[in-house]
Formats: sequence, structure tokens, C-alpha cells
Amino acid sequence: MPPRSFTYDAQGIACVAGARIPDLASAFGTPLYLIDEGELRTRITEYAAAAGAENLAYASKALLIGRVAKLIEEAGMLLDVVGQGELEFALRVGFPAERILLHGVYKSAAALRLAAKEGVGRIVVDSLEEIPAIAKASRDSGRAQDILIRLQLGIDPHTHPSLATSVPLSQFGISLDDGQALEAVRLALAADGVVLRGYHSHIGSAITELAPFRLAAEALGAFAVAVQTETGFWPDELDLGGGLGIQEGAPTPLAVVEEARDGLAPYAADLGRPLPRLIFEPGRYLVGPSGITVYRVVGRKRVGDGRTYLFVDGGMSDNPRPSLYGSYPLMLATHEAGGETEEVDIAGLHCETGDVLARGVLLPPLHAGDYLVALDTGAYNHSMSSHYNRVATPPVVFVRDGVARPATRRDSLADWLRFEVGI
Repeated sequence: MPPRSFTYDAQGIACVAGARIPDLASAFGTPLYLIDEGELRTRITEYAAAAGAENLAYASKALLIGRVAKLIEEAGMLLDVVGQGELEFALRVGFPAERILLHGVYKSAAALRLAAKEGVGRIVVDSLEEIPAIAKASRDSGRAQDILIRLQLGIDPHTHPSLATSVPLSQFGISLDDGQALEAVRLALAADGVVLRGYHSHIGSAITELAPFRLAAEALGAFAVAVQTETGFWPDELDLGGGLGIQEGAPTPLAVVEEARDGLAPYAADLGRPLPRLIFEPGRYLVGPSGITVYRVVGRKRVGDGRTYLFVDGGMSDNPRPSLYGSYPLMLATHEAGGETEEVDIAGLHCETGDVLARGVLLPPLHAGDYLVALDTGAYNHSMSSHYNRVATPPVVFVRDGVARPATRRDSLADWLRFEVGI
């Protein structure tokens, strides 16, 4: 879906946040990542109204740049980072360490030392081996570290297989079925240097149904009751992760939050215990629909089976998701269609058959120099971008009330040459 500010003006020119998209493309070049700042702020406000800003941890892997981190901080949210690189970046741009959750299927000793030194709020444990490693780093720093244990709940979220993160095949989380999860709790409760605050679950991404969220909440509740019976431990916090889809018809944040509360409440009530604090980790939901990518058409070609390709000046280096998941963005022209349209496939400039951004798109006839807009590209495109074929990473530009503010710049050959040795 487009940002709510996306429209065509009286001359039929596409606009976002009060600015004409072709004018932005001319000013900053293409490909170009645009973020509708008003849309992003609105989405943050909507999720915060459902769960409380203090209970939201922005999944920064979706888009971690300084301006986004600042908006998240100002909103009073937490920040979810993965590994040492994201942790260091968040600290460097001034995000408060005590509001950071450190994730990762593997966390280096250096990352754990940094987390302990800086006073990171939570570390999410992803394996039994991490517990003594976190405890040692914490003891060496002279402070106890709050942790959450990530559980593999075995729930199918009915999404792309590569986006399902709590099924038995997944490398994420600690399994409930073979007793490892209970063992992790016992290790954490006995470890000197860590404080177990509760459990974490993330079942997947791009989820469009409510039922998987309810099942996850019930599984967490059942596990919490079983652990309380065995050890006496009752969690202060339950982190239900993120994964809410952005497709039309997907559940609202409020529906997900209410489903989680309703699913957990009976387990707490049966024991006469308070419902733990519930934390959610939206990422794509916030920045995905807030972002669009602008391309310039560079050519067209009819191929052997009769289809027509439009070629653009970007592709899988700035949007790898079509190649990875078959997740084709909705593509629109930057001028309104008249009566005539044609069906085209849209390909990138890379030397890969899989570098196709969209198939079977109906557009007005376009030619070299015209612009195209890819919707819902605020999440994971900049984060997952590459320099394949030595193509530059596009800049990120925020737009609000007709004013454009660059947040990152386009990189260049000079940047890349700085990493070369001996030439």
C-alpha cells in the first residue's frame, strides 16, 4: 500500500508528503529511497496507542539509520538490534543503551563485552551456550545483565518458508519439545551475573492472520505455567516479537495486542499471577509502507516469448526481496495513465536472470527517462542492499510537508576504493 500522502496532483504527477516525486528524483538522482516521515510518525503513534510506546522495541534490522533511531528514541520506544554492528551503530548515534535489546542467533564475545560495558537493557538468549558467556561478560563488567530466553514454539505462521522463525527447522530460539527450554531457565536462574526477566518469541514475518499470534501467546502462557510449577519462576516480561504483515487486510496492531493479552490472561489467572509486561517488536510495519523507491526507466525490450521488459537503473542491489522471496512490489508510473496501458515485466540492470522487480504490471507506455515508483520498500531494502556489479547504494531522503531532507548519501567509487589494499 502507498503512504497515505501519496497522490497524483492536478497535472497527473505523483506526489508524496507534498512533494512531486519526479522533482525529488531530479534533485537527488535515481534509484532513490524516499521515506514519508509523516507516515512513519503516524504508524509509530498507532502502534504505541495499542501497546504503549515503552512496550515497543523497533526491529532496527528493517532500517537502521541515524534519523530513524532518533525518531524511535523520541517516541519513547525500545530498540531491537542484532549483533555487534547494529549495537555499535545504535550507541554511536546516541540511542540509550538501557533501552536496547540485543538479539542474534550468535553473539560474539566482543558484542557481549560491549553490551555489558554499555549497560544494554536486555540480551535475548538464543542458545544454552550463551548463558554462561553472558554471565561471564556481566561479571567482568561488575553489573548483572537482564536477559530474556528466546523460545522456539513450533508454530507455523503461514508465511514464506524463509520468514518462518519458530518452526522446528529454524535455527532461531530454544526448543520446547526436547527439554532444552526448561534447561535454559534452570541455567539462567542458577547463573551468577544474569537476571532472567522472562521469555521471547518471534514466529515469523509478513504474517497476515491473527491466529498464529494467539497460538504463540498461548504457547508462551503454557510454558510459563509449566516453569512456574517446576521452579517457582514467573516472568516479569514476555516479548512476542513482531512480524505483522503490511498487506491490505492484515490485522491491525490493536488486534494483535488484544489477541496476545486474551491468549495469555487465562494462564496468569489460573495461578493468581499478574499478566507479565508484553513487549512487541514492530519493524517492517512501521517503515515498510512509509518508504518508496524511485527508478528511472533506461530501456525496453521485447523478448522471445513475446513479453516486454522495462529496464530500470536499479534492481536486486537495492531491492533483493523479489529475488529472495518472490516478493514483488507494486509498481506505479509517476504520471497518471490515460486510456492506454501495456503489460510489462520490470527488470534491473544486474547480470542475473533473477533480477526482476515485478511481473505482469499494467502501466502506461513508458520509455527511457520516465520514472517508476516501487511501493512498500522502506523495510529491508536499504538494510539488505549490496554493491553487486559495483552499483551504488541509493540515498535515503525523508520528506515531510513538501520539504526533502537527506538522511544518507549515495556512495561512490571513491568510498569503495578506501577498502582496497595494495593498489
